[in-house]
Amino acid sequence: MLNRILNIISSIFAILLMLSYLTEFIPPHLYPKFSLFAFVYPILLIINIGFVVFWLLRKWRYIILPVIAILIGFSNLSTFYKFKGKHHGEEVLEGEIKIMTYNVCSFHYGTSYNESKEGRITEIFEYIKEESPDILGLQDYYTRTNVKNSIHHRLVNELGLKYYYSSSPNNKYINGNAIYSRYPIQKSGTLFPLKDNNHSYIFADIEVGDKAFRVFNFHLASYKLAEPEKETFESIRKGEINKEESKNIIRKLIAANAKRSEEVNEILPILNDTQLPYVVLGDFNDTPYSYTYKKIAKNMKDAFVEKGRGLGSTYNGVFPAYRIDYILFTDKNFQAISFRKEDLDYSDHYPVSTVLELK
Repeated sequence: MLNRILNIISSIFAILLMLSYLTEFIPPHLYPKFSLFAFVYPILLIINIGFVVFWLLRKWRYIILPVIAILIGFSNLSTFYKFKGKHHGEEVLEGEIKIMTYNVCSFHYGTSYNESKEGRITEIFEYIKEESPDILGLQDYYTRTNVKNSIHHRLVNELGLKYYYSSSPNNKYINGNAIYSRYPIQKSGTLFPLKDNNHSYIFADIEVGDKAFRVFNFHLASYKLAEPEKETFESIRKGEINKEESKNIIRKLIAANAKRSEEVNEILPILNDTQLPYVVLGDFNDTPYSYTYKKIAKNMKDAFVEKGRGLGSTYNGVFPAYRIDYILFTDKNFQAISFRKEDLDYSDHYPVSTVLELK
């Protein structure tokens, strides 16, 4: 009797896992609530693996459905965890470029409202200096450009990232997204998904020797959870459920998912019309199992999938094991050589970098 009850529970979780695979095909702005399945994929996967182990020890014939559920989405495993990979070498060789993306949380992560941000800025700059990228994409970024000790001044003058672009209307500061490059920028500009927050969708055409390629830096719609809501989410994960607060958080999750799917539908024609080889980097605020990621990455390679190692999580916050920061590239033009994701407590995101060979 107990085995039958457990088998029913096991079957339900196997079906839920298979339903989660459909999120990549269903636009969240059409069916917003269904998009929440993309968040629970890691949890459903772990539960199904647990049932497989349990049934192997107890009654092996009951493993069939959870095994089928896992195998159907086997390709998703590589976007979640990588057993093999390659970290950066000591030098970037000729014909290779190192690219980094980092959401720096406006340098206020873990600091009080009226506290100086200089310590956080220095920590982030020193890490960037250690990695020494050739191309750097920043999100949620703010700096003065006319102040000698600003991080902008140090990136340009100390690290040699002297070519840069942001869509900030004032040349005295940069706010939002920015692209820095060691190589000349031929052309740059701003995209306008949904006609708002236009500093979050920028590109730069970069010239390396006799080759040129385009870098897109995106910061897609976030959940806009306030600190008390993040604390509530953490309580929910621990089983301390407040029904009203939970509903408010779920509403925000659904709304952000729907907005990102609309952003993606505006971004895709731009990517498809791009004649140059291109790299897409930034903070997608969505998982690798989502409509957002699957659509953007459809004809591209993912640097983590190619050369990453271990758990891919890039979000340093209440959402567990979520990878939301990416470096993608057109397969016929680039080849991934190495990858690095560093679990630093300097922002609510972890920095991600890859070395690409220009084919």
